[in-house]
Amino acid sequence: MQISDEQLKDIVVQSKLVKLEELEKAFKKAQAQEKDLGDILVEEGLISEEYLTKTIAETLGIDYVDLSNIKASKEILNLIPEEMARVHRIIAFKKEDNILSLAMENPSDFETIDFIRKKTGFNIKPFLASSRDLDKALGYYKADIQKDFAKIIKENIAKSKVAVPEEEPKGIGKVAQDVPVVKIIDTLLEYGVAQDASDIHIEKREDKTKIRFRIDGVLHDIIDLPKEIDEVLVARIKILSRLKIDETRLPQDGRFKFSRGKKDFVSLRVSIIPSFYGEDVVLRILKESQRVLTLNELGLTGKNLDIVKGAMEKPYGMILVTGPTGCGKTTTLYSILNILNTPQVKICTIEDPIEYGVEGIEQTQVKPEIKLTFSNGLRSFLRHDPDIIMVGEIRDTETAEIAIHSALTGHLMLSTLHTNDAVAAIFRFIDLKVQPFLLASTLNIIAAQRLVRKICQNCIESYIPDKKMLESLGIKFDQKIKFYRGKGCPQCNNTGYKGRVGIYEVLNITNTISEIINKGTTLEEVKKQAAKEGMIFMHQDGIDKAKEGITTLEEVMRVTKA
Repeated sequence: MQISDEQLKDIVVQSKLVKLEELEKAFKKAQAQEKDLGDILVEEGLISEEYLTKTIAETLGIDYVDLSNIKASKEILNLIPEEMARVHRIIAFKKEDNILSLAMENPSDFETIDFIRKKTGFNIKPFLASSRDLDKALGYYKADIQKDFAKIIKENIAKSKVAVPEEEPKGIGKVAQDVPVVKIIDTLLEYGVAQDASDIHIEKREDKTKIRFRIDGVLHDIIDLPKEIDEVLVARIKILSRLKIDETRLPQDGRFKFSRGKKDFVSLRVSIIPSFYGEDVVLRILKESQRVLTLNELGLTGKNLDIVKGAMEKPYGMILVTGPTGCGKTTTLYSILNILNTPQVKICTIEDPIEYGVEGIEQTQVKPEIKLTFSNGLRSFLRHDPDIIMVGEIRDTETAEIAIHSALTGHLMLSTLHTNDAVAAIFRFIDLKVQPFLLASTLNIIAAQRLVRKICQNCIESYIPDKKMLESLGIKFDQKIKFYRGKGCPQCNNTGYKGRVGIYEVLNITNTISEIINKGTTLEEVKKQAAKEGMIFMHQDGIDKAKEGITTLEEVMRVTKA
């Protein structure tokens, strides 16, 4: 909604949604960072985007629509062309008699409303919708990838000989920029983003090129493309990523950006490796225009959230996030950094790779070929007068020692480590030759996490699980206790799941635990003391989220059972 920060501030004050002190702080941060006050309020976790949007609508007397459980038919959706919908951030979602209901980011855009009225011939009823709901709803335009690709191949590939003759290998660069190849790559990216895929896999097989999307952590076969176009597909990606087209024997990494509209940008991280049948490609999708998720949205709630917020308020020490590859560790650190990012502090990061560019933070990319490693970059940061430092990952003894030294000398240090749980991180540091007394002095918290799939809220149902399953999870069977699952519907591609959320365990390094670490104890002793102090272990956090209808017991078992 196009309202000024001053107007929004008045609305929030009148509604008493946020404490006045927190509102003033957010208002100053919005001005300093030249961002919208609404974005800051949501990013700081002071209010949800949906509730804020609804409050604005009620205060201004505008109709509000929650699009999260509404999926318009193709007929209604296509009354507005996709390009126009993306440019103006609008979705047609209902038609009754001669009235077309329109979800908009800015219902006061009367020029657009009048244009659509003339184009469609319907009277327009505008509704205010949240940006996040509109982002998801715009993805409904991409609903049938097989049908669209069949059309592309029939109309373009068959007409143009995109295969490159063996005697003309250098001509592949020119062919890779032809319309059919560009159209195929653009369509792949559009569908990947629309389906909230985290990665697009382009895999060479003996007689075809297989396209797979990783959605909610699980790979799905999407479509098979003709084998004769595989070389030019890879060449097109290499051109976009500024990689060597004629290098097919060695792995290559790169990046490029893709725009789907004035407010919709994605960054693609490219990995190309040689395989038996050619070169395989994985494209990691990073949505630059998407706001940073709040800690609450990530899955940090209750006591765990309070502990993390307490650690963020300390001027020095270490905040450590652990877990396997792809469990969202870096995303959690970005959310913490986003809250800490104020004009009063200097933040430096060294990452491999830089996942998102963040305004107001100095970010450095690791470059081993010129000896810019985590340890060398971190050493340089100490002469750069930072208040807060983030190291993408602690991999070796040298980095661990410098990180500990940084936390000891008045810096707030954030980093990640690969361990199975929070307590194991302590002993991983000891394996890296860090003295226990130094750990006891520097560690503030250690958070371990996993990602579980969320139940689709459009097809959620309650049920009583099998007694054996409950017993295997340490839950006493009771017919009165209900859990939840998704039946499967078109909105979740009949999987019963839509989206992901974190399950966490946060080890607060209290004085008692510091003393135990300092004495050189065992892993079990630390766990025992943590449990005595009320630590919520990851397994229990998952069960709590299953009881609330956020995820399923099967998902909790999948990610927490060895």
